Amino acid sequence: MASSSPALPEGDLFQHALDFLADNEPEQCLRAQLPLDKYEELQRHAESLYGEKKYPYVDYCSNTSTVIIYTAPSPLHGMFSASLQSELYRVARNELIRLNKPELARKLKAFGESSDRPIFGGYNSRISKVPDGGLIYRLDHENVLTVVIETGLSETYEKLQNDAKLWLDGSHCQMAIIVCLAEQPKFKYPKKSTYNASLAIYDDFRNSMACTSTENPFGPYMYNGHAWFGKLDEAFAVVYKRDEDERTTKSEPYWLVRDADTGVTLGDVIPRDEAAGADIRTDPVKIDTEDIREVLLSGAMQTAYVRFRALIGDE
Repeated sequence: MASSSPALPEGDLFQHALDFLADNEPEQCLRAQLPLDKYEELQRHAESLYGEKKYPYVDYCSNTSTVIIYTAPSPLHGMFSASLQSELYRVARNELIRLNKPELARKLKAFGESSDRPIFGGYNSRISKVPDGGLIYRLDHENVLTVVIETGLSETYEKLQNDAKLWLDGSHCQMAIIVCLAEQPKFKYPKKSTYNASLAIYDDFRNSMACTSTENPFGPYMYNGHAWFGKLDEAFAVVYKRDEDERTTKSEPYWLVRDADTGVTLGDVIPRDEAAGADIRTDPVKIDTEDIREVLLSGAMQTAYVRFRALIGDE
């Protein structure tokens, strides 16, 4: 997702944010240092333009007085976050049932952009924040966020690291998984005037995408000399955990199409205060790498389709 932070006077910066909302170009992120009242005004403006639509999404970091506006992410971003969340949820539940802990399995739920869009108030550096994916656990009539997934497509590794650390510092979260997906080269829309919306051109595009998915499934997905999805150059995850002494540990990168064991255990998805899970905390939660690979392949091609349709006006 392309990110911009223009250096402008406050009045011009606010107008730039209004224009950014109106343009609503997919896969963009704007960060602008503005006071809280301007954030609230931008939020109202977004609601007046787009109603209940999930994107564009206006967020705020009170520590740095920064408005953050996200437009719709790529399908690969959303598909992967949802799939990893579902995979962790499925495996953890099945493992709990296998270990004769069905009462614990029933308390585990999926949470995040991949399931819905609630407001989570335990994130101390922002007014609101919802992870791309995650798991919550019902403990003593309270939903405790235990696992967070943050996914970035061509986002900086440092930005994802900061997200992980903020979650671990500002919530009940015990573990944050950051997923780095790198597309090379980064996508840019061509001039719209070079394409005319028609059934014939879309059929031709679809045939080209089908050929690429067979010959080069990780890309690049080319049509008419333009890469609608570049090559998926990297796909790895790094796991951050907070131990009982509140210290944060960081894993080595796990390659998502190869490493089934990413270091996630049942002790990460169950709160430490859950006494009934004390004897199973070290049991691993392993993902299915073949399923993950298929999601990456499908997401790359679907991203190319969505970008092309957005350009020719067939959304």
